[in-house]
Amino acid sequence: AKPHLYSEVLRPTLSDRNGSALFCGTPRGYGNWSYNLFMKENEDDQWESFQFTTLEGGQVSANEIQQAKQDLDDRTFAQEYMASFVNYAGQIYYNFDRKENVIDTYKPETGEIHIGVDFNINPMSAVVTELKGNNIYIYDEIVIYSSNTDELVQEIKSRYSGKHIFCYPDPASKQRKTSAGGVTDLAILKNAGFHLRVRNAHPLIRDRINAVNAKLKNGLGDRTLFIAKNCKTMLKSIERQIYKEGTTVPDKDNNYDHMNDALGYLVEYLYPVKRQFTPSKPQRWS
Repeated sequence: AKPHLYSEVLRPTLSDRNGSALFCGTPRGYGNWSYNLFMKENEDDQWESFQFTTLEGGQVSANEIQQAKQDLDDRTFAQEYMASFVNYAGQIYYNFDRKENVIDTYKPETGEIHIGVDFNINPMSAVVTELKGNNIYIYDEIVIYSSNTDELVQEIKSRYSGKHIFCYPDPASKQRKTSAGGVTDLAILKNAGFHLRVRNAHPLIRDRINAVNAKLKNGLGDRTLFIAKNCKTMLKSIERQIYKEGTTVPDKDNNYDHMNDALGYLVEYLYPVKRQFTPSKPQRWS
């Protein structure tokens, strides 16, 4: 389905008769419009959502469902027969788990604040964290539309006055200028008194993604990245961003990339993916 058909065609036709609409379908992971509709009941009391399994529908026998369970992998069965939203193959941050990586609240315990920054006019995005041992706790976020770096600095200073602030910006900030004064974004952060931690060049996108996935859950099953429930944009972004179909290119169409990029700059700088490589001795031509 094309989302704009609802807002541009169907929704206006409901107004003259005060009508309603019923959307039916099969879940297809988190990074799509159907999931957004399903979650609207949490944001708007005019919406209601329902889930029914195939067995509850009464059209398919229990024996057939049991056979399907044997034939299909668990994720496909959960989606197609149990009406479950599951982390599908296209999800970028596949190690994210709401039950394991989300915490109710987090109260900062130190005077240091570590902020990942993605410079973008719409929106300017920043993820606010505290480091505790090997763990990263995300407890706040900043999202400002139609903005610039100067306004982001003002907001950071307003919220966290008197704190030691470490910023992990997009490496392109060395050249990019989102302020009207023509000063680079990096210079604005530096002049504000923030401690800057930034690479000389962009790390590979897959390295940023792998670094974040490793903090969400590493090969040993350890989770060291946690997100407070109040960081709704961060949660929505990390849960729903997917790859463009048939590629390894992150989909940017839904604007889930901004907050994820901000987090990626911070995580990759602090916990880069290490490659085990032992160079061989040079061989002479005989």
